[in-house]
Amino acid sequence: VLVTNPITLQPSGWMYSCSLTQFLEQFDYSVKHSDKVQPTSKRVDKIIDFLTYQVYRYMNRGLFERDKMMFKLMVALKISVVNGDLTNEDVMIFLKAGGSLDKNQERSCPFSKWMSEKVWLNAIQLTRHSFGREQVPVFKDLTDHLARNDIGWRKWFDESEPENCPVPEFEDRIVVQRSIGPFIRLALVRSLREDRVGIACAQFIDQQLGPKFTAPITDTIFEVYQESAARKPVLYLLSAGTDPTNMIDELAKRKKKFPTDKVSMGEGQEKVARDKNNAAFITGGWLVLQNCHLGIDYMNEVEETLMKTPEIHQDYRLWITCEITSRFPIGLLHLCIKVTQEPPAGLKASLHRTYTTMISQETLDKVDHEKWRGLLYAISFLHSIVQERRKFGAIGWCVPYEFNNSDLDASLLFLEKHLSSTIMVGLPLSWNTIQYMVAEVQYGGRITDDLDRELFITYAAKWLNDSMFSQNFAFNFYSADYNYDIPKGLDMSAFHEHIESIPSVDSPLIFGLHPNADITYRLKEASEMLTTIIETQPKDSNTSVGKSVDEQVEAQAQDLLEKVPSELVEEVFRALIHRKDGLKGTNERGFRAPLNIFLFQELQRLANIISIVRSSLENLIMAIEGTVVMTVDLLEDSNCVFDLRVPKKWTHDASGAEISWLLPTIGGWCTGLTDRYNQLTWWLEHSRKDWKSFWITGFTNAQGFLTAIRQEVTRQNSKKNWALDDMVTHTEVLTLEFPDRAHVPEEGQNIHGLYIEGAKWNRQEGRLEDSEPKKLQLLMPVIYVTAVEIKVLKQNNPASGLYPPLNAAVYKYPRRNDRYLIFRLFLRSGEYHPHHWKLRGVCLVAQVE
Repeated sequence: VLVTNPITLQPSGWMYSCSLTQFLEQFDYSVKHSDKVQPTSKRVDKIIDFLTYQVYRYMNRGLFERDKMMFKLMVALKISVVNGDLTNEDVMIFLKAGGSLDKNQERSCPFSKWMSEKVWLNAIQLTRHSFGREQVPVFKDLTDHLARNDIGWRKWFDESEPENCPVPEFEDRIVVQRSIGPFIRLALVRSLREDRVGIACAQFIDQQLGPKFTAPITDTIFEVYQESAARKPVLYLLSAGTDPTNMIDELAKRKKKFPTDKVSMGEGQEKVARDKNNAAFITGGWLVLQNCHLGIDYMNEVEETLMKTPEIHQDYRLWITCEITSRFPIGLLHLCIKVTQEPPAGLKASLHRTYTTMISQETLDKVDHEKWRGLLYAISFLHSIVQERRKFGAIGWCVPYEFNNSDLDASLLFLEKHLSSTIMVGLPLSWNTIQYMVAEVQYGGRITDDLDRELFITYAAKWLNDSMFSQNFAFNFYSADYNYDIPKGLDMSAFHEHIESIPSVDSPLIFGLHPNADITYRLKEASEMLTTIIETQPKDSNTSVGKSVDEQVEAQAQDLLEKVPSELVEEVFRALIHRKDGLKGTNERGFRAPLNIFLFQELQRLANIISIVRSSLENLIMAIEGTVVMTVDLLEDSNCVFDLRVPKKWTHDASGAEISWLLPTIGGWCTGLTDRYNQLTWWLEHSRKDWKSFWITGFTNAQGFLTAIRQEVTRQNSKKNWALDDMVTHTEVLTLEFPDRAHVPEEGQNIHGLYIEGAKWNRQEGRLEDSEPKKLQLLMPVIYVTAVEIKVLKQNNPASGLYPPLNAAVYKYPRRNDRYLIFRLFLRSGEYHPHHWKLRGVCLVAQVE
């Protein structure tokens, strides 16, 4: 399995490749070193146990941290399936949950106050599955129990560690299944509390494989060296901020091989590397080839040289450092011992690294002023914050920038010159200059997204000002057991002592985020892991229970085909739009009204999508039945339907442009197709007096809808000489929760279906408030959208209370970037300055997945 199937389809999966020869080496080692016992059956068991752990250790040291849990889980699940405890269908229910279900075809969730639609569909799917080779329907009455014991289940659902708590009504059923009980518990946690999947997986691995598989381990460079040989190089897989050269030199000193020859690969370095390598073959020296992703052509040559050179000194060692690249020669990968090196994560580790590698006593003494040392620490702290914030995903940064030491170095160089020309000659510091140079020039030069730039400027505004020199200053603006303050002192020891006192686990609050961001982070990790495992699962021709893969795909395709709405005929809807009423107070009807044109364009797009989906599913069914040839495209569609992923041709055209909407599961996507069809056909059949509110998520071009509103409002006010170029979108959040209760506005339109992320909206008081625990996205009330002149908007600023409003972004998806930005709207800030909400990552999204 390890040899034939990639661990991940991400670029790093190529670098993880191993050969049958490497596996057989571990097998021979296991036979030689495992316990010698009798009878033969026990001896075989001992070899298998030893080999399993040996292979885990061998692979684990060459995996990045993000992939280690996934690898162990794949091994544990595969062992359980091969042993006959689990079926392939059990693994798929864990990976896919309710991804195939259409919420419009299932009964609605009765627990909407505490359970999302996605979790409810997962629960429904569990009721339809039977576990193990005995096909035990453990959760067949789960939804009934949820209804009967709402309070008990909600208490379990709200637990901080539900995987360790007894499951209401089902604990005995799970415990009695000795061989598959841990997996059944894991499947339940994955379905109802996906944010706890990582922890639950660690428990499952611990119970199935043993505690040693989850215990923290590290392989020293000495152990790696002992395993290496003249024809077996060591390959270090690099990540940002790592360099194993110092460790190699330390080992070389112990082995009397110092100094080692080093070649940093790049243009023209192949000849230098070749000469040094040939010399080391004879002398038994050590050669370090650095950054080999810049010298791939020479890597092909190295593979051939190692294989064909008849005599190589046995003391010769080759050390290779390389970033992830899919161009690295597979033959050399199969020769190498692979080792990953990653810097420790967290603020404490990041600051420690800065004050070890970047800042020295000499740096502290460069400017003889106490403010210099305070500013040094503040910029270093800011550097660590913006780097560590990336782990929170889109709510951290819209784009995960690779801020590095050169940004910090440039900022410190500027600060040194600025202090020398200001306070050292009796002038005050220019905070505007410092904030601008750090946030918009040195670091800002990397930033491509406007929201990210605003976020960085907010950090600079909050921390880089005169208050940082006050006695009570702390980077955390909230009360906590530990205050992140600036250390006082003249030498490095004071700073190192202070850094050692920083908590090892970072609270999201220090980044300005809500504690819910931790759940967002865990959900992101769990989702990525499950998606990656699904992508790499072999599509076996036969499954252990029930239908073959082809039969499952055909049945799923038939089911999806039945849900596809009827075709939209352009001649028919064009004629209907010609007769539609137009703007109130004008003579414009049919295609002279902007919103009618927008409707026509949306119907055209939807008609195209329906045609593509219907054709794709029909061809797939015929290919499985043997009526047409199974092409590469159809095979990809088949894999997607089996994995419950949306086929790419449904969402993107041949050029890669997005033509529909993106969702992780095919069931959710088909629900969206039906809902969009229903909204557009309803709009087509009803006049303007019935237009209470529009589901903005249902439009493929939501910006076009807003533009049409601006055009219509401008025309309705033509007597006031309003010009379209002077108009901007203006919004007002209403108190209405349900769109069917809205009144038809005289101008503009009402929209609904947006969710707020990073905060919650107080409907009664019309302002932002901090989120409630575990509630990541909350539905916004109906929002009135119209257009006003720019000068009017500036005069009537919607500020209320002490602070100006937050200019929040509205995105199409939770994946935030300029491409998916729909528009921006003002939200009243309430008790906090807009800076507070910017650091919280507050925005509105049209889809929660």
